Amino acid sequence: MRTQAICRRLTGSDAELFQALRLESFTLEPRAFRFAPEDEAHISLDAVAARLQRDFVIGAFSAEDSRMIGVGGLAWSDGVKTRHKALLYGMYVKSAERGSGAADAIMKGMIDEARGSVEIVTLTVVSTNFRALRFYERWGFRAYGVEERSAKNGDGDYLDETLMALRFNA
Repeated sequence: MRTQAICRRLTGSDAELFQALRLESFTLEPRAFRFAPEDEAHISLDAVAARLQRDFVIGAFSAEDSRMIGVGGLAWSDGVKTRHKALLYGMYVKSAERGSGAADAIMKGMIDEARGSVEIVTLTVVSTNFRALRFYERWGFRAYGVEERSAKNGDGDYLDETLMALRFNA
């Protein structure tokens, strides 16, 4: 039996851990993300730290050995006409930890943070990532469209993305 994950908001001092987990996710799950490892690898740790200070990013850590096992982020829209929205991004839990409750703990933290400060949280998910689609639906997200050929893998295969939203005032 796995122990409960410990979740907390990441800060700039977590930049190296955060970037390493993102690189892992893009490398191990190339068909689950629109980004490739090369997209993240060139970003400086200072820029990653700035992202962690600006956005609301939660890391899940193993209670047994303090390893980061999962992550998810919220980016706030700051345009005058789009301040009512946030974007959920980068949701990932290491494969060995899936089913442990870490993803639910991350999602709960992000939803709690967004509720009361925005009206809607949007996300995109690769349309063939059925496990993720079911997870988001369980948390109340609803599909509202599909962006066909949203990303193109190195092998020439295209990925469609399902656009989803969670509305707090609905």
